[in-house]
Amino acid sequence: MAGGWLTAHNQKRERQQRRINEQLAGFYGPMLALRTQMLSQSELGQKIRGNAGTAWQEIVKRAYEGDNESRKIDRMEKLTQQRWPSFEKLTEYGNRQLVEEILPSYRKMVEIFTSKLHLAEPSTIAYFPTLLEFVEIWNRWLNESLPVEVLGHLNHTEDNLSPFYANLLENFTRMHRELSEKRRWWGWWRRSSIKVHGPMIAINPFAAPKKGSRDE
Repeated sequence: MAGGWLTAHNQKRERQQRRINEQLAGFYGPMLALRTQMLSQSELGQKIRGNAGTAWQEIVKRAYEGDNESRKIDRMEKLTQQRWPSFEKLTEYGNRQLVEEILPSYRKMVEIFTSKLHLAEPSTIAYFPTLLEFVEIWNRWLNESLPVEVLGHLNHTEDNLSPFYANLLENFTRMHRELSEKRRWWGWWRRSSIKVHGPMIAINPFAAPKKGSRDE
């Protein structure tokens, strides 16, 4: 009975660990990796744009220092011709990154959700429609099939996905913790079992004495 219970318990534990590993490797890990990548790109873009605005204001300020009004205007025109193209490239790069990198990452999240839905927790599946809606609005906008006046009424912001991202991180953290606890508990149980039961197996008081022993 003890052996049967231990076998069943081990099999259940192995199934649980295998399930968690599959969820982490096949769904929650890739989802959070994409989220982290997009967040990093977005935050860096905002940081660069903010500093670009400050830098351009400093350029304008220097152009209008001293001299008469006509010379100030001439300097400003020259600076605009010389320096503004570099600042324009920041916007061009951001737009290109949105189309070529960030939006494909959103679509990849939808793809993972669709193909690995069986690995998602019920609390996570509840956010699938929100993600689909967010991506579909972007698709329609890029396809020029969504008037800007309509877009303004849809409340299409990244904040709509914040509860979904929080759920991903919460489940990822919980599963990692559970996996670590199961491994730690199983390691302790095995060490304790070996320590307690090892001598009992090695020294069997009911075993017949071997020939040639001193007890014979």
